[in-house]
Amino acid sequence: MSIYLDYKALNAPDGLNEDQLAALRCVADSLTVTGAGGTSQMLLRDKNIAVVCGQSDLQDASLFERAATSLGARVARIRSSDAGLAPGADLIATAKMLGRLYEAIECQGVAPEVIAQLEQHAGIVVFNALGSPRHQAFIQFDRTRHDALARDHAPNSDEAGREAFIQAVLLSTLR
Repeated sequence: MSIYLDYKALNAPDGLNEDQLAALRCVADSLTVTGAGGTSQMLLRDKNIAVVCGQSDLQDASLFERAATSLGARVARIRSSDAGLAPGADLIATAKMLGRLYEAIECQGVAPEVIAQLEQHAGIVVFNALGSPRHQAFIQFDRTRHDALARDHAPNSDEAGREAFIQAVLLSTLR
């Protein structure tokens, strides 16, 4: 199933609607079935993704990176301090450059005003802490996933669920 999800819906105040959650679950489930055969699909081949993070977000950044690279994406990790991505800085030129280099940016531990400038000027998908277990859309996704796993008596792993969520979102937002 191929769906398109506007990445901005991931941070909507009301969260994802039932159709969006069902579509993400369908994508995640199809990846699980495909991956069970031992073959990984390179569905994000030729996609370049930047992970912009601070020092404290290394575990979430690693999970995001693993989820994206297992689908064939190339991921570059950029420390926000090294790139001059700080509140109050003029980020227009930096955002435009990142927009030319990458199809998406995952921001972890980045100030909201920096994320807003990246969204405004980069012209690409900008995620806000998608790899975090505290992301509102993941919490919604995980709740529906837990319900389904309980019905199916299937094993559950939080990290596997987060990786499935990230992959489903990436496949649903990047064209």
